[in-house]
Amino acid sequence: MYSLLVLWSNQDHFMRYNFLPIMLMAVLLTAACKKSSDDGGTRADRGIVRGTVWDASGNPLSNVRIIVDNSIFFNSNITARTNTAGEYRIAIPNGSWYAFAQHEVSYHGKRFTFYLHPDEATGFGGEGAIRNFQWRLAGEMQQPLSGNYGGLVTIDNYPGAGIPDPSAIEFTFQPLGPLVDGSTIAAFITRAADGHQVKGVPVGRYRISARYQGRSVLLRTWNTTERFSDSYEMNFEPQIAGQCDNCAKLEYLYES
Repeated sequence: MYSLLVLWSNQDHFMRYNFLPIMLMAVLLTAACKKSSDDGGTRADRGIVRGTVWDASGNPLSNVRIIVDNSIFFNSNITARTNTAGEYRIAIPNGSWYAFAQHEVSYHGKRFTFYLHPDEATGFGGEGAIRNFQWRLAGEMQQPLSGNYGGLVTIDNYPGAGIPDPSAIEFTFQPLGPLVDGSTIAAFITRAADGHQVKGVPVGRYRISARYQGRSVLLRTWNTTERFSDSYEMNFEPQIAGQCDNCAKLEYLYES
């Protein structure tokens, strides 16, 4: 009876001090829920892989093909396309998966396909994942992919007219208008580090000249009867059968 009287006699005290933790917990829970909804979607959802795809300027890319590939079973994958906001969401079963993104674009009447760069390249399972992608025109790909995001230019010598050290040839690339993504860059000078390949060239149209020890090197399209020129207009090809993708093949002539 006494304890009951104490409880009621101290009702104001109880409400004033013991209700505070409850109120504080409610505030914290509300804040946590708000933080979860405002965290930019950084928490993965179980059984779901989702993300957003942008170009190099941060603009969303629609209709990009997302490939969720099983890392154990060959040719077992799930595909989807990004919406107008560049977003995608794919339900996945338990398993071992990698996510890839392919962007197809027409450029000067040719259809090119590019793998896009993931913000996280590791695999995932049924716990779900967030994989965002960006279109890059240069730079090395992350495993499990290999190669370069840029185009490949191969260099071969005309029979009997080679250079002892072709890695010393300097190539000047002068862009002829916007690149494949609509951006522009300044002219640049580069070399084929191995003497045979210039890697990571942003896909576009170029006028190319070459010099070796201060003298001009003549160029033309590989394995053709075109006339050699000291100012060669180069166009990338989406694919050269049995050779390469997003590439161009040149042949040079140097008369010592």
